[in-house]
Amino acid sequence: MNPGPSLKLVSASPPPATLTLASPLSGWAARLEEVPDPAFAQRLAGDGVVVDPTSTELRAPCDGVVVSVHASRHACTVRAETGAEILLHIGIDTVELRGEGFTSHVQAGQKVRAGDVLIGFDLDLLARKARSLQTVMLVVNPEGYTVTERVEGRSVSVGEPLFSVSGNASAPATPEPVAEGGATRQVRLLIAHGLHARPAASFAQRARLHPGVVRVSCQGRTANGKSVSALMGLGATHGDLLTLQVEGDAAEHVAQELAEWVASGLGDPTSPVAEPVATAHGVKPMPVAVPIFQPGKELLLEGVVASPGSAVGRAVRVVDLPVDLPEQGQGAALEAQRLTEALARVRRELEDSLSNAPGGGARVEIFRAHLALLEDPELADAAGREITAGRSAAWAWRAVMERQAAVLLGLEDARLAERAGDLHDLARRVVAVLTGEASSRVPSVLPPEAILIADELLPSELASLEPHRIAGICTARGGPTSHVAILAAGMGLPAVVAMGNQVLAIPEGAPLVLDGDRGEVRVFPTEETRESTRRAMVARAAHRRAHLASAHEDCRTADGVRIEVVANLGRPGEAVSARDKGAEGCGLLRTEFLFLERVRAPSEDEQLARYQEIADAMGGRHVVIRTLDVGGDKPLAYLPLPHEDNPVLGLRGVRVSLREPELLRTQLRAILRVRPAGVCRIMVPMVTTRAELRAVRAMVDAERQALGISTPVLLGAMVEVPAAAVLADQLAADADFLSIGTNDLTQYVLAVDRGNPHLAARLDGLHPGVLRLVAKTVEGARLRGRPVAVCGGVASEPRAAPLLIGLGVTELSATPAVVPDLKAFIRTLSLPRCEQVAREALKLESAEAVRALVSSTWPGL
Repeated sequence: MNPGPSLKLVSASPPPATLTLASPLSGWAARLEEVPDPAFAQRLAGDGVVVDPTSTELRAPCDGVVVSVHASRHACTVRAETGAEILLHIGIDTVELRGEGFTSHVQAGQKVRAGDVLIGFDLDLLARKARSLQTVMLVVNPEGYTVTERVEGRSVSVGEPLFSVSGNASAPATPEPVAEGGATRQVRLLIAHGLHARPAASFAQRARLHPGVVRVSCQGRTANGKSVSALMGLGATHGDLLTLQVEGDAAEHVAQELAEWVASGLGDPTSPVAEPVATAHGVKPMPVAVPIFQPGKELLLEGVVASPGSAVGRAVRVVDLPVDLPEQGQGAALEAQRLTEALARVRRELEDSLSNAPGGGARVEIFRAHLALLEDPELADAAGREITAGRSAAWAWRAVMERQAAVLLGLEDARLAERAGDLHDLARRVVAVLTGEASSRVPSVLPPEAILIADELLPSELASLEPHRIAGICTARGGPTSHVAILAAGMGLPAVVAMGNQVLAIPEGAPLVLDGDRGEVRVFPTEETRESTRRAMVARAAHRRAHLASAHEDCRTADGVRIEVVANLGRPGEAVSARDKGAEGCGLLRTEFLFLERVRAPSEDEQLARYQEIADAMGGRHVVIRTLDVGGDKPLAYLPLPHEDNPVLGLRGVRVSLREPELLRTQLRAILRVRPAGVCRIMVPMVTTRAELRAVRAMVDAERQALGISTPVLLGAMVEVPAAAVLADQLAADADFLSIGTNDLTQYVLAVDRGNPHLAARLDGLHPGVLRLVAKTVEGARLRGRPVAVCGGVASEPRAAPLLIGLGVTELSATPAVVPDLKAFIRTLSLPRCEQVAREALKLESAEAVRALVSSTWPGL
């Protein structure tokens, strides 16, 4: 037996080493979460500590080799003897200074000793021109390394231990040519300041999702695409051509996706280059990220549907002009007083808006949410600490709100991430009062048929407009459940969001056709397209009037099969709208609106009042109340839960409720007390086993008995994970009904994060794999005689209705706005035809094929 391999294996795996890193400068050490930059605050670039400096030299934290020095001299990377790569980044957005105020004392490849000067910098100049002086020190090759013994929340001196790094890594491998079967793309780097830390971290994070090899080459240099430091070491600048090489499964798809991500700017602003992109033989080029818009040349842009409908009009750009705020204040007492007065004024404005909001609804709920944020003591305290440290009121408030927004953007739950827009809104309103600037960027005078184009429209800006003043909305960012999307739907305005930076290049006044049903915008459309869209809008309005007139009738298919169409609700203000649009009940009340954005849990009486308000508004129709659905991805300030690397697979839904039984019991008592008795049904989220459902049933029975309530209360289970669908026959033995949450079910079936906008196109609830689990759920429920509803996003899609009905679903819980049209379409269907098409759909291979089948069967959709 040859002992060679075992000896090599031992020598290749030395015991983990612990490296203590010294502070590279003097100043105040703090947590990364306090950095006003998501790439650092969310640890996308790596783990470590931030120091707000008082010294003017950046020194080596350990012995090692300089891997790279950024072209702007504001950052460098040192590789320690253990292989840990340490990024030292001076200030935030200092790359924009293009080297001004920085002096580099080292170069790539140079050996350094702990304490050697790496970079000198002009502290006064940076204080005037940089967004922040906070300097981060990170371990940017996290595989195999653990950061421990951090020094945070106190002053440190240069050379003092700052944190420790445990682990080892082998030397970087020499890049090899792309293997056979791999994929290659070339793409022009359009980021104004090149591949600096933030975009490098963004690319590396995306590349790490791919298990295979990812390499990036530029001007003869090649780097590991999963290494932040290696990517920065390429020295790629604006206009450089990057070659991406990908190996492994789905290499073609991954390479294309990464190339598109680079072309979009990796989260940074982009600017086009004039020269053409030269390509090597056999390499597919990527187009310039910003399309070239020309009159007479129609271009189609795609985004995410936020509010249905169509619009024909002209582009009105909502330009976000940066406000240069002085960081240093004029004395803590004066700045604190100024902030207090500004907050009081904005509070009065919000209260006036609440009192003047016609008919309540979404506007009232959003104004209430903004008031709650404005009164959050943690935000005020954080701003107060900044002011005490010498910052101006405006700078302090904006910095605090940006940090909190960055935290929300880093959460796994898309709905919470979209609340970051509310924080940006409040930041702008308060800063506007402090600086005397206008709080809204929307022009006071708008042309007819204006379609607003913005990076992100703020809720207060849209709420201040009358619906007749604008025709539609297009934004580069945002999501379908953001407050802007909710407001747009309530105002009847079509909206497309998450369109990327391309939409920001649309020329002012350019003619547009917006399709809010498909998430598309046509720039410089032909006259024929514009006229046909106008005709379709007129016809659609007539159909909607007719559909609304019959919306309150029971919904039956053409051959008499009863299908209930109910509404999803996320707040009390939506109940009246749902009832008026013909909803036959509420199939899903998301109770998180009561629990989020507050410092203590709602009381039993407070919950009862809101549930009763919704039940009254629904006029005796049944209301299905989902118990609290929070967890690691939706944290509550008053509910401490452990940090989870993958919260989507951790403590969520019923798992949290059974972990915190008193919170659940309080909610159950509030639901049981709603009158008339039995009008509310209880639905349990994220159920995977009968034991979970039985435990909740026991609590319901115990609380019902304690309250002296004899009326039975229906208890249902949400089918959101594949295991629940496969075991539907078992769950149905303990549940009175099943309701399929297709949003999460699709996420788990397709292994696609529903909060990742870059994978949004793959997250399709009409995928045959998802439909097969719907069929399996119905099959299991029928064995026990239980009804099955669908309350996920596909229930609001007309294209999904015939398939779901054909599979045996008898209740669709949809967005209130689509209820009249959905009921009208169902009345044209026949059950045998739906069953036939559903059987055919289960045999197909993709969601695209399923959608094509439905469209060919019902061409009017």
